[in-house]
Amino acid sequence: MLCGYASRATGLLCVCIVMMGSMGLPVDNRRNLWTIPQQKNPALSEFKKYVHQSQSLSAGEQEFVLRRKQVVQKSLNKLGITCTLDMVPHIALLGSGGGQRAAVGLMGSLFQMEKDGLLDTVLYLGGVSGSAWSMATLYSDYQWSTNMGNAVSRLLKPGIEFTDVLIFLAKRAKDGHFSLTDIWGVLTSAFIMKQLDVRSLSEDGTSITNPYPIYSTVNKNCLQHDSEKGKWFEMTPHQAGFIDVGLFINTTNLGSRIHGAGSDIKGPELDMVTLQGLVGSALADDESLVNYILDWLKVLVGKEATDENNPLEFLWTKEGIKLNYTASSEMKILELHDVIFKDWGQKTLASLQLWSQNMDEGPARYYVSWFIQTLIAQIKKLEWGKTENFLYQYPDASVPSCIRIKEFLQLIDAGVMINMPYPPFLGEKRDTDVLIALEYGADETFRTLILARDYAAKLKKPFPKLEEKFLKEKDWPRPCYVFKGKKKEPTIVYMPLFNRQNCKDENEFKAKMKEFSTFQLPFSQQKIEFLLETVKANMRYSKDTLLREIAKAVIRRHIKASGGFPLWSLASDVQHFTGVLKTTDQGDKQEAAQP
Repeated sequence: MLCGYASRATGLLCVCIVMMGSMGLPVDNRRNLWTIPQQKNPALSEFKKYVHQSQSLSAGEQEFVLRRKQVVQKSLNKLGITCTLDMVPHIALLGSGGGQRAAVGLMGSLFQMEKDGLLDTVLYLGGVSGSAWSMATLYSDYQWSTNMGNAVSRLLKPGIEFTDVLIFLAKRAKDGHFSLTDIWGVLTSAFIMKQLDVRSLSEDGTSITNPYPIYSTVNKNCLQHDSEKGKWFEMTPHQAGFIDVGLFINTTNLGSRIHGAGSDIKGPELDMVTLQGLVGSALADDESLVNYILDWLKVLVGKEATDENNPLEFLWTKEGIKLNYTASSEMKILELHDVIFKDWGQKTLASLQLWSQNMDEGPARYYVSWFIQTLIAQIKKLEWGKTENFLYQYPDASVPSCIRIKEFLQLIDAGVMINMPYPPFLGEKRDTDVLIALEYGADETFRTLILARDYAAKLKKPFPKLEEKFLKEKDWPRPCYVFKGKKKEPTIVYMPLFNRQNCKDENEFKAKMKEFSTFQLPFSQQKIEFLLETVKANMRYSKDTLLREIAKAVIRRHIKASGGFPLWSLASDVQHFTGVLKTTDQGDKQEAAQP
């Protein structure tokens, strides 16, 4: 029964989002966000106490990477790839967005990689949206990469009791920083990841047993800005900031006001529940909200719910809601607001209040009533991802104005820009050799690759060539593609969730993508188990390809460390590569033989 409460509560939240209009604000008050407080601009010296400008790794990340590379070296040696520390390749595992599908997919993939001895070859783990939910949960165990069985088993357990979730929300609502992001984070943490973990992100940068975690969001204030700079915002255990501007703040200070009134009061450090709300808040984006909200509401309320007592019955009428799809996202939201709020909003709230009154006496009834009567009134005044802007009024015209003039950052789901975290791993900063891209998103196959290629071109960052013959296979892709890097470009191993190994034809591929769509209620145990087995099989199938590309990356690192001399000119080191070259040669022949 409590699961039913959770579904209704989540549906109510979605309705309220539409009622509130753009960015979670009442439609009539949206422009207030752009009002710039009149105060004296702070001097650059005030920023330098907290803000770091650099395109290099932070000291904390540098230290972690050096120690983690020793773990990677031992792992490579066990796999028969002999190398010295300076030959250890920089391998990043990237998890796409895609809601619970991506969250479960990443868990299953990591499980199989641990089993096959591949997980310890990974230096970095990056995620957006659903994959980042899994990351936030995983790092609660400082030894998770040696114990993936426990992490996977949690996915199959019941979610947290709805009453406990509401109690957690009630406590969090007393915090002056409470927002829609917190609500979203609590719902995803409790009902999808099944864990409410309030540890801080800064705690996750100590254990070299695990890869170094990098979470990604985008700054909504700059999404419509012409420049690519100022959009992508990364968060690591040591620093957080804009990767393409090169301005960062210590993660422990993210959310604190660093100058002006109240700058002596440290804000609460970002915890993992709030982080899950940030990284998964796709509905904070106007376009995503307009495109997905109606279909999602149908799923949440029930496809057969057409009786007159259903407050959202209008969704199933023949007329339904018809929007002017040539209008801007802002105008569409105004239309949605008028239809849902004016015609059905009061009926929705009245029905839910009656539903709560008919519940049995007890804590559940009390907190559901509180959620409806008190929380909704507060939500209408709040915003998504409202974070103190550490670059507000930053005195440098080279920093995009969309960052400098806003008192708060609007950090939201990075998937609305690129649904795979490529940006943090392109360029010299992390000098990656291999990017293993696990594609679990709802986008058309290869779309994230194409968007990343275009992003890299605009910012003059190295990116491998995407062969057109492969891109044409988007409607029924292979299980694994290798886009080879040359010189400074990383090699990308791209692995779609559904593919020719688990779908017999294009029709089955399309059906599976629809069955496991992003916007739906939490998966049943049967669906979770199916997804886990699917991604494990994908990883087993691609194991040899991954080993081959890792071996090639070792050779590339060796050549780079040797000043660019050809491998065969280094006679004294040839012995070290005997096993590597054998693996590589055989793999190249197999690759060439593929249709």
